Amino acid sequence: MIESIYLPKLNNLTPTLDSTLLKIMEEAGELARAVLHFLPYENMLSDKKNIPVIAEELLEEVASELLDVAQTCVTMLFVMEESYAIEVDALIDEHIRKLIHKGYLFDHTLLYSITTVGAFKCLNLPRLILEDVTLLTTVCKIQEEIGEFTQFLGKRSGASGEKPELEIQAALLGCAYELLDVAQCCFTMMYILAEKYQVNMEELLSGHIAKLRRKGYCM
Repeated sequence: MIESIYLPKLNNLTPTLDSTLLKIMEEAGELARAVLHFLPYENMLSDKKNIPVIAEELLEEVASELLDVAQTCVTMLFVMEESYAIEVDALIDEHIRKLIHKGYLFDHTLLYSITTVGAFKCLNLPRLILEDVTLLTTVCKIQEEIGEFTQFLGKRSGASGEKPELEIQAALLGCAYELLDVAQCCFTMMYILAEKYQVNMEELLSGHIAKLRRKGYCM
């Protein structure tokens, strides 16, 4: 089982909050489609000896889409750190305190922060121990958090033409928290897929990084 999932900063990509909203909605839609394609095969995975190849392939597609959603969030968080004076490490610390306050169980011995892994500046988040979480509830939770992100970006910042309810910096901070929440949903489910269904997340992560390099997003 994979110990930690790290997603990198993309040095050659500088999205805006508006483009991030469009991208995250696109990726979340692709994730929802992948989950819907997989659901008819979900019960078959309990039989370790007779798992259809298509079920394994569809589950890997789900994991890949989770990576893409999480990467979209992480990429924008790094941009917000550099361009909007958002302290992502402090954001993560507050995120961890919130998880503890809500009673979520996870490994407290690991360091959750921005760190350097090889040639990458990366971010990692905890694997929450949730007994009742499913792929379907994860998709719904991601959509909920995207809705909150949209509210901070639009209505609460005044971008929709209404009177702003928050100062710009407060709205930006709210956007950052929601991006972190979406990423957390993805990280938790990726860990669950690795543990429950033996999805090879290390291999998928390697393929994910290779794809980013091919597209010129990172070295």
